[in-house]
Amino acid sequence: AAGRPAASASVPVAGHSVGQTKGCSSPFRRLTGLGSGGGTGGRVPPRAATGGSGEGSSSSKGTSMWEKYLQLLETHPMLSRSITCAVLNGLGDIFSQLVVEKTELSLKRASTFTLLGLLYVGPMLTLWYGFLTRAVTLTGVAGVATSLVLDQLLFAPPFIASIMALLTTVEGKPQNIMPKLKQDWPEAVKVNWMLWVPAQYINFQFVPPNLRVLAVNFVALTWNVYMSWSAHKEVLVPAPVPLLEVAKATAAKSGKK
Repeated sequence: AAGRPAASASVPVAGHSVGQTKGCSSPFRRLTGLGSGGGTGGRVPPRAATGGSGEGSSSSKGTSMWEKYLQLLETHPMLSRSITCAVLNGLGDIFSQLVVEKTELSLKRASTFTLLGLLYVGPMLTLWYGFLTRAVTLTGVAGVATSLVLDQLLFAPPFIASIMALLTTVEGKPQNIMPKLKQDWPEAVKVNWMLWVPAQYINFQFVPPNLRVLAVNFVALTWNVYMSWSAHKEVLVPAPVPLLEVAKATAAKSGKK
C-alpha cells in the first residue's frame, strides 16, 4: 500500500507499504522473545554486541545508533515507526522513478509518497499490528500462522486499496478511483502475498532476532518500490462519464436539431 518499515526488534507479520507502505509493520513480540514478557524486553543491553568498550570506533557508534533506534521503537512506537515508513516510502518512490520507470525525478510525487508513509501508512500499521498482537493469543508456529492469515486476508487487501484511492485523490483524479482499483488492485494484492508471506516465514525461521528489523526494512524497501510504481500507473480504462454530463450533452444535441 504504500508502505512497511519494521516496527520493533521482533518479527512483524507483514510489510505493506501500502505499506503495508508493510515495512512499517509492528512485531509479534511474544513469538520472538524480544518483546515484553521475558527475554530482553525488546531492548538491547546498553553495550551489547559491541565487542568490548570500543569507545570512539565506527562500529561501536553504529551499534549504539542501532540500539537507540530499537529503544525508540519501544518508547515512541507511533512516531518512530511513522518516520521509518516515511523514509522507506520516499526512497522507494525515488528508486521507482529513476530506475524502474526511468523518468525525471518528481519531487512533488516523492514528497507526496513520503507524507503518505508518515501520516497514514505508519500510524495505520502501528494501530493494526498493535491490535493483532493483543488479539492473537496463540504462540509459536500457530500464532505466526494465525497472524499471517488475519493480516494478509483481512487487512492487506483493503489497506492496499485505500493507499491507491488516497494517491489517486491527492493527484486530483478522484473520478479514477474505481477504474484504478479495477485495473491494478488485484495484481498488487497478489504481489503482496508473493513477497510478504515467504519473507516473514524466512525472517522468523532463519534470521537472528537482532537482525529481523533490518531484514524486514530491506524487504519493505522492495515493496515500496513496487507499490509506488503500481499506484502511479496510468489508468488505461477511462472513468465513466457522469450521467449529468451525458444528459447535458444529449440536451445540447437535441437543441441544435
